[in-house]
Amino acid sequence: MGCRPEFQEAARRLGECLAREKVTIVYGGGRVGSMGQVADGAMSEGGYVVGVIPNFMAEIEWGHTGVNELHVVDDMHGRKRMMLERSDAVVALPGGTGTFEELLEAITLKRLGIFLKPIILVNTRRFYDRFQDLMDYCVEEKFMSPRHLKLWQMVDHPEEVLPAIRQTPPCDGDLESAQMS
Repeated sequence: MGCRPEFQEAARRLGECLAREKVTIVYGGGRVGSMGQVADGAMSEGGYVVGVIPNFMAEIEWGHTGVNELHVVDDMHGRKRMMLERSDAVVALPGGTGTFEELLEAITLKRLGIFLKPIILVNTRRFYDRFQDLMDYCVEEKFMSPRHLKLWQMVDHPEEVLPAIRQTPPCDGDLESAQMS
């Protein structure tokens, strides 16, 4: 909770926006930080929230007890697997190493044709500009193809997430297709 208030406000607004549109939120199950703000925002609007938390986090009582469902899984791998299996899109808010690890796994799985759903980055306070710069540099240095930059989209505000998800062209796993090029 030590980050700038704008990040927490954006997280809460995202939860509120999704709940108003009757979108079930599947998230990491935490009660504090951005995760907790998303859940609290959604629940304040009557939304349905599903948390997925690894056992070690549940043991130290990091889990949000107010969500509609809280699934305790063995480890972080199980958490990511369940969240991706139950999700229609991935939305990444600004965060730390855990956020980047989960985001990059989703992007990698999309690149491999395993997870074909939209990936949206909420670029609050231009947080993901440097990430985009790094990915552009990967293309420049030929570690990635330019078409891989279309595996995700960025939006500036939480209110833009659902329109971005709805406007994401389908991806059938054929990364040579016109949809990805």
